[in-house]
Formats: sequence, structure tokens, C-alpha cells
Amino acid sequence: MKVVLVPMRVEDGNFNANWEEFQRRFNEALSHEPDFVVFPEYSLTGFVEWDFSGAELYGGIVERVSELARKAGVYVVFGLLEPYKRCVYNSALLVGRNGEVLLKHRKFQEPMGFCTGNTVKTARTEFGRVAIIICGDLYNKRVLKWIKRKRPDYVFVPMEYSPDHGEPNGEDVEVMAGRVGLLSAGTFVVNSYPPGGAWVFDGDGRLLAETSGEELLVWEDRG
Repeated sequence: MKVVLVPMRVEDGNFNANWEEFQRRFNEALSHEPDFVVFPEYSLTGFVEWDFSGAELYGGIVERVSELARKAGVYVVFGLLEPYKRCVYNSALLVGRNGEVLLKHRKFQEPMGFCTGNTVKTARTEFGRVAIIICGDLYNKRVLKWIKRKRPDYVFVPMEYSPDHGEPNGEDVEVMAGRVGLLSAGTFVVNSYPPGGAWVFDGDGRLLAETSGEELLVWEDRG
């Protein structure tokens, strides 16, 4: 299984610029012949507290990304705002090789303004079962219980680690590794740029690979 993590440059509220960047980085990732291409949280709209206008783009975003996945024959994981009834969720999707949405995760760990998720699901692939959680969900006890119950083989974690906090440092990654070790699953984390960065951990929380800034992280698990 080959995974390409894309620490994508995201402009808050600028869908057209983000879409051009998404396509450019997607094509860059395809040059590595991946099975999975993974983008960050809010990857096509960004998010400024509390502007939910990007949720209006949900259907069009899903359609466009599904078409990219179908034409390339790859899995795509990415984050976006999802409107549902009177709610807006911070969500992430797994789109399959045929363009079908295989999995949706609604973030648990959110402050007021969003509705929050209450379950973790998995999807079957030819590489095993996969789950998605989002950013702060990695530190949420309820999410940990769901992951232990569902027992995925791999977990994808789109993030938006705020640039106000600076670049993730060694202590941040060590804490991240400790949480990943509790999941007991191979885990792929990708952050939006700035500050960017991407990380791959094994099921024991050992850091296997990392990149900083906008650099792609290409990881092949030969199982």
C-alpha cells in the first residue's frame, strides 16, 4: 500500500485558489503512483472562526473530488465543511477508486458553533479496514474507545494545526506518537500549510517518517 500525504497550502475562504492548488498537488502526488492521496482538514475552503459559508460548497466539492479519484483510480481522503439540516459538521471523507464516497467522519473534538460527531466507522479496502478521525479527535477519549471497538488496520488523520502555535516541534510529535500508540493501528497524519508537515506512525506509535512544510510524504507499507 502506497500513501502520499499532501500538506497543502490553504487560503481561508478562497475556494477557487484552493481548488487549483488541490489539483496541482493531486497531480504531483500521482507521479508517485499512490493508492491513497491524503489532504488536510478544511482543505478546499480553510476556516475562520466562525465562518460556515464554505459548507454551501459541500456537494460541488464532493462531485469534483470524486471525479478526480475516479479518473486516477485512487483513494482520496480530505476534510471539508458539511451542512446537514440545521447543523454544520467538520467532516472528512474517504472517496474510493471508483469515485464513490466510502466513509464519512464527523469530528468529535469541536468547540461551540459546530455540531459534533458521535461515532467512528470503518471502510473495507483491499489493504484492510480504514478509519478517519480529524485533528483533535486524536486526543479524545470517546474516539479512542470507538477505534478500539472497530479495530481498523489504518487510521487517517487530516489536521489543521494552527500557524499561531508555530511549527509542530519534537514535543508535539512525541505527544502525537503517544496517542497513536493507543490506537494500535498504522496512522497517517497530514497538516495544512502553514505550518504544514506530515507524519507516519506504526501501530505502537513509533514515528516511521515525517516531512515539514509543504513537502509530500510518500510512504509504502509492504506489509
